[in-house]
Amino acid sequence: MPPKKVAIIGAGPSGLVTAKTLLHIFPRGTFSPIIFDTQRGVGGLWRTSPNRADDPRVTLDPRMRTNLSRFTVAFSDLDWESVIPDAEVPTFPRAEQVAAYLDAYAQRYIPVEVLRFGCKVVGTVRRIEGDDVKWGVRWIRERESVQEMQSGDGALHEEESEDFDMVVVASGYFAQKYTPDIPGLGEFPGPVIHSSSLCHERENLLPVQDRDVTARIVVIGGSMSGVEAATAVALHQSSSILSTNRIPSAKDIKVDHIHSRPFWALPTYLPHESSGTPAFIPLDLAMYDLCRRPAGPIEYALGPIPPEKATKTNSYFHSILGDEYEQHAHRYSPSLSSAKQPWVAIGDDYAEFIRSGMIQTSMGRVTSVHSNRDTGLASVLCDGSDGCKTIDNVAAIVMATGFTPYRSLSFLPDEVLDTLEYSETDPFSPLILDQGCTVRSEIVDLGFVGFYRGPYWGVMEMQARYLGKLWSGPCAVSETKQKQALREVRLADPNLARGQFPMGDYVGLMESFADDLGITRLSLDADARYGPAVPARYVYGGVHSPGGQGSLLAKNDAVGRTLDALRDALTAGHETAQQGAASAVFRALHGSWKQISSAGGEESTGTLSFHPRYATSPAYDREYVCVQTSAGEQRQEKVRFIMRLAETVSETASAWITIWSSGLTGTLSAGRVTQSWELGPLRHEMREGESVLGEYVVSAKAFDLDSGHEVLYTFHFQGVSVLSWTCVELEGETRTVASCSFVREDTHLDMDGP
Repeated sequence: MPPKKVAIIGAGPSGLVTAKTLLHIFPRGTFSPIIFDTQRGVGGLWRTSPNRADDPRVTLDPRMRTNLSRFTVAFSDLDWESVIPDAEVPTFPRAEQVAAYLDAYAQRYIPVEVLRFGCKVVGTVRRIEGDDVKWGVRWIRERESVQEMQSGDGALHEEESEDFDMVVVASGYFAQKYTPDIPGLGEFPGPVIHSSSLCHERENLLPVQDRDVTARIVVIGGSMSGVEAATAVALHQSSSILSTNRIPSAKDIKVDHIHSRPFWALPTYLPHESSGTPAFIPLDLAMYDLCRRPAGPIEYALGPIPPEKATKTNSYFHSILGDEYEQHAHRYSPSLSSAKQPWVAIGDDYAEFIRSGMIQTSMGRVTSVHSNRDTGLASVLCDGSDGCKTIDNVAAIVMATGFTPYRSLSFLPDEVLDTLEYSETDPFSPLILDQGCTVRSEIVDLGFVGFYRGPYWGVMEMQARYLGKLWSGPCAVSETKQKQALREVRLADPNLARGQFPMGDYVGLMESFADDLGITRLSLDADARYGPAVPARYVYGGVHSPGGQGSLLAKNDAVGRTLDALRDALTAGHETAQQGAASAVFRALHGSWKQISSAGGEESTGTLSFHPRYATSPAYDREYVCVQTSAGEQRQEKVRFIMRLAETVSETASAWITIWSSGLTGTLSAGRVTQSWELGPLRHEMREGESVLGEYVVSAKAFDLDSGHEVLYTFHFQGVSVLSWTCVELEGETRTVASCSFVREDTHLDMDGP
C-alpha cells in the first residue's frame, strides 16, 4: 500500500511537529507529508531572520524572552542542551533562540524534500471517490521581493495543484492583525501602531519636540499583548530618558493602558513549595504542577467558567502574589464580583510601572477618538463599569487588539467550513471541533494542530500524535461531549462565563491526550504527581529514522537531559533555583525606596531609586540606573550606579546580579564591576519561632571592590514583593561599618532625577 499523502499547511511549530510525528513515530512508509509555507524558512511567527531586509512579516524582537520556560516551549524529543551546546541554557529563551530550536528540529527530523517554501495555498477541494477521499490542494509561488509585491511586476508562477489523502491546518491562529472599528480613529493625526509591530516602530511613538502639556500614549487592549505593549512603551520611554543620547521630550510622556476585563499581571518567577521548602521557580512550572489537581484521574475541563472556579482562581493568585503586589498587579473594577473569571498576563515590569505612575490603567472599552488638528493630539473616550472617562492629550495609540484566525482558513471549501460550524464573528472559537480541537467526526481526513487561541507546544505534539494514530488505522472518531461544550462556550456571555482561552486547561488537556494515546507520564521522583506537566514527561512511540536504534537512544538522552534539568529547577538551593531568586529580587527592586542609614553613630535619611532601561551590554538582560540621594540641610547629594541582571552566567557576566560604577562623570554608562552578588536559598520568614505563610527571606552577599568591605543584603518578601530590605557593610568578618534599611516610598518616581 502506498504511503498516505498529507498536506500540512504551515511550517511553524505546529507544522513541524506534525511532519516529524508522521515521519518518525509511525512505521516508515505509513505517511508521506509535504509542508507548505509562504515564508522561505521554518519557524512561523518565531522566524526572526527575515527573507529580505524589508520583510514586513517578521514581527518578533529577536531578543524578546519567552513568557513560559524552556520546559514548556519545547517538544519531547529535542532538548535545549542540543540546540545551545556550548553555553548555559536560559530558563526563558530569546525569540532568536526559539527560532534556532525550530531550525534544529527541522534539520534533525524533516527531510528537505518535505518542505515547500514560498508556496501559498490558495484553495482546496474535497472529493469523495468511492470509498476514498481526496483533497486537491492548489498553491502559487510567492514573489521574491517586496518591490514585486507592491508593483505587481515580476513573473508569478502558475498555479500548481496536487492530490493528497489528508490535510492538516497548521497555519496558526494569529493570521491577521485585528484593529476594531473605533469612531474617529481613522482621523487621528498621530501614529497608530499595532502591538505586533511595536519592536520595529517604537521610535515613532516619542515626539521629536517638547510640548507644553504631558502627552499620553494610549495602549488599547487587555490580555497578554496589552500588558506586553504597555510595558514595552514604558520601558522605551524610561530608556530614552536614561540613555546616553537622551530625548528631552520623553520625560513629558505618560502611558495609559485601557483594558476591557479584569486581569492579573504575573511575574515570570513565582514562589512555590515542595516538601515544605520554598523556591522561586518559573511561573509555568508552578501553575501547571500536577499536585494542584484534586486526587484521582486528571480530567479535562471544557465549557463556561462557573463562578466558584473563578473565585478559586482569584484566591490562588492572591495567595501566591501577596497583598502588596496585588494593589498594582490586579487590575479590576471594585464594582465587579470576584466570581468573574480573570484573565492572566505575564510581565515582570508592568506592576512596578503602575506603582511608579508611568503606566495608568482604565477598565472599559474605547468608544471614540476626537482629534485636534491644531495640536496634533486627541482625546480618547472610554466607557467602563464605573462610568465614562476621557484621556486627553493623546499623541500616539498602540492597538494591542490581537489577531483574527480567519485568513488561516481561507483555503477550505465553504461546505467544509459549514460542517465545522465556522463563525466569522467569533475569533474566540471560530470552529467547533472534537478531540482537543484536533478533528471533526464528519471529516476525519482534515486535521488541526495548534489551531486555537493560546496554543502550547505540548498540546501541538499531542494533537499531531492523535492524528497519526487516527490516520494510521481505520479512520473513526467516537463522539464525545467536547463539541457541545464548545458550543456552550460560544453561546456563553463573553464578559461573564468565558475564560481567556477556549482550551485553557493545559494540564487537563495533556492528561486527556495521554489517556487517549496510552501514554504513561514519566515520573520525576517517587511521587508520580510531583512536578509540572511538560512535553518531555509524555513520550510516545519509537523513532523510525535513518539513525535506527541510535536515534531512539538519542531521543531517550534528550528526554533524560530535559528531565534532569527540570529536577534541578524544582530543587530549592540548586543554582537554577538561585537564578529564580536573583530574578525575583531584581524585579522587586524597581522603583523608589526610603533609606535610613547608620554609620559612625550617625543616622541619615535619603532615597534610593531603581530606574529601568534597555540593557547596554548583550551579556545582560535587564538593567537599572540607580540614583541614591542623601538629604542634607542645604543640598541633596546624588550617587549614581548601574545594576545588571544576567539570565545566564558566562565569562562576560560572571554573576546573575552585578553592581557597576556609573562610568565617566556626568554619563549614565556602566564603568567597572564593583559588586558581584552571591545569593542564598529562599527561606520562610520566621516570627516567634513560627514560619509566616506567604512571606520569605532571600539573602545575598558581595565583596565591594571600592571599599574593600563585605556587604550583606537581606530581602523580606511578601509573595513576590519585597516589603523591606537591609544592607550591612562589614570590615573583617564581624565588625559593622555601616548599615542601611529600606522601605517603599509612597510617591511616584521623579524621572528628572538621573
